[in-house]
Amino acid sequence: MAGWSVLVAPALASGGPGIRALGADELSPGFAWKTRTYGARCRGGALDIRVHDGHGWRAEAEGRSARRGSLRLRVRLAGGQAASVSFVRRDGRRRRYSIRCLPAGFPEFAFERIRDGGPRLFFVANDGYLAIFDGNGAPVWWLRVEGAGADGKLLPDGTISLNTAAGLVAGEFEIRRLDGRLVRTVGSDESTDLHDLQLLPNGNYVIGTMSFRSGIDASAFGGAPDALVLDIAIEELTPAGDVVRRWDSGEHIGLDETGRWWSEIVTDGALWYDVSHWNAVEVDGRHMYLSFRNTDSIYKVDRRTGAIIWKLGGTETPESLEVRGDPGGGDPLGAQHDVRVQPNGTITVFDNRTGLPDEVPRAKRFRIDERAGTATLVEAIGDRRVTSAFCCGSARRLPSKEWLVSWGNTGVVGAYDRDGRVIYRLLTPPGQGFTYRANPVPAGELEIGELRRAMDRIYGGRRAPAPSDGPAP
Repeated sequence: MAGWSVLVAPALASGGPGIRALGADELSPGFAWKTRTYGARCRGGALDIRVHDGHGWRAEAEGRSARRGSLRLRVRLAGGQAASVSFVRRDGRRRRYSIRCLPAGFPEFAFERIRDGGPRLFFVANDGYLAIFDGNGAPVWWLRVEGAGADGKLLPDGTISLNTAAGLVAGEFEIRRLDGRLVRTVGSDESTDLHDLQLLPNGNYVIGTMSFRSGIDASAFGGAPDALVLDIAIEELTPAGDVVRRWDSGEHIGLDETGRWWSEIVTDGALWYDVSHWNAVEVDGRHMYLSFRNTDSIYKVDRRTGAIIWKLGGTETPESLEVRGDPGGGDPLGAQHDVRVQPNGTITVFDNRTGLPDEVPRAKRFRIDERAGTATLVEAIGDRRVTSAFCCGSARRLPSKEWLVSWGNTGVVGAYDRDGRVIYRLLTPPGQGFTYRANPVPAGELEIGELRRAMDRIYGGRRAPAPSDGPAP
């Protein structure tokens, strides 16, 4: 099936104004009076709906007014195009609703809201589409992309970044405007790691670039005496692509820090040993924070000197922090993703717990005391639906102290309040893919109207209504 099923909102109040999809068409989400934006499964190249007036409101749709309390409308729409429905009172007050047709190949999803709150808008990417959903479960913006569209997000300058990698390793980043226009590419298809890109205040970009060492003796870890080893070079690039700063993990992270992952790395059949598997960078002034899956650790690095300031998790080194308050004890992190720095200096991370005895993943927040050399767990968020997540994921704490978490390969994206209670979930059915990372749109940075106008520019605006093809049910 090439369409997603959406959890249906409560039925329309008897006699009240509303919108109902007909036949096989579906509204996403189901109609609610306060919800103004909808996606729809438009079968047969058209949106087929019935619009009901009531309680002093008259229904209008695409220039037509309701007669005898309701109006049936069949509008020829291609994927990405929208129709408008309004309810008008005698005093002229108007409530306008937008319904936009999803393309036939748009991935499947379900949405459930439990309580108020959560980010108003957020990015996900799955099965060739980068999309922005709103907090009601409506897909309000999307773009068909080459590759996975990994790490799609809004950058501080208002552009959108996404990675075009079709596989699991490398692909260039595309920087686009909301209307889909390409601004520039960053990196290369051959060597740019797909996991993360950050835009700096000076206009430069920070990415990861694959870096290889050959002839490395890994026999002490069960590997070959002349192995090819994959490291990562964290590079700062100008918009023109010039490298102005570079930090190479192979010069700072020892082979012994790969720890428990060596037994898997030397037997996975890859052409090289992925000894660190970098997956996130966060730049905060002079310092950057790096997450390495295959060392089970996060590093704080001085960008000027290249020195490691501290290490959280993984094998013991002179820079290691003492972890306090974490039930994981000696294993505070396991194949983690998405390190981020909060305004108060605390560190958030998605802890997959892959391969550990307690492999239930958590979104975690640590308070770092560099003088004392400690990292104290101050917050941890879980979800009863998620008992393991061997791959991917993200954890974002919002200024409201709420969270947006992608639970990786499970296909669950959830918003949670400060007490860890579920606000809403976006769900992908098993076997239908998942989003690598869910990126919230900062409050006030994008408005629904901007997204609607961008969609009209991408997909050609609106189409005129066609006559009804018969009586409505």
